[in-house]
Amino acid sequence: MCIVYVYVKTDIFKRVYSKSFEFGNIVKMWAGPKLLIFLTDPRDVEIILSSHVHIDKASEYRFFKPWLGDGLLISTGQKWRAHRKLIAPTFHLNVLKSFIDLFNANSRDVIQKLKKRIRKGV
Repeated sequence: MCIVYVYVKTDIFKRVYSKSFEFGNIVKMWAGPKLLIFLTDPRDVEIILSSHVHIDKASEYRFFKPWLGDGLLISTGQKWRAHRKLIAPTFHLNVLKSFIDLFNANSRDVIQKLKKRIRKGV
């Protein structure tokens, strides 16, 4: 099984989301030869994302390999596990807490820059 991430226009996403109330928490849709599955229940999403079995990447990831190599984003299986194990301590809650002030300051800077661009009409 592989999960395909597709960037779709907002109206298409809204339509699929509205269909989830008609068809349930799982909506299946074909996009050409690809079966897309939309999960709307966070518990279902958690099961997939926390799985140690279903970690294969979509075939489209191969297009990124020349730029990204065969690292955490592209790899699967044992190579992915090894890379994930190396990077996991970086995202420990105590480490992230030490960056809160920096995150906040940078977030405010980004917001100010966006406001300036909006005022300029860019």
